[in-house]
Amino acid sequence: MKKVLLFIYVVLIGCLASCGDDDYTIDPAYENAEITSIILYDRNAEVASDVVEIDSEAATVTVTLKAGADITDLKMVATISSGATLTPSMSVGYQDYSTPRTYTVVSPGQSIVKEWTVTVLPAS
Repeated sequence: MKKVLLFIYVVLIGCLASCGDDDYTIDPAYENAEITSIILYDRNAEVASDVVEIDSEAATVTVTLKAGADITDLKMVATISSGATLTPSMSVGYQDYSTPRTYTVVSPGQSIVKEWTVTVLPAS
């Protein structure tokens, strides 16, 4: 019985010792801070965005709304680079997009921080 307990103790210590901070590197192919798509929704959970233009080099997104959409009460859902983070988060809820909004996307390894400007235009 003591041998079994000793074995379990040794295995447990080995497992805990291996759970330290591991150094790892992120493949440069995944080190991106991009917004790849945006959809805006109205209070009825219907898609309010009509045309979305993303300019990665300028870090801008221009969204044209469908006719009748209320630019002052929209919820954004964005798709960003895998593993990246978006600030402020989309959980903020419904917002007024009558003036451009700035979002920050940070790459998984935090080596790229990109400020994006989202401009929403009413239907023409």
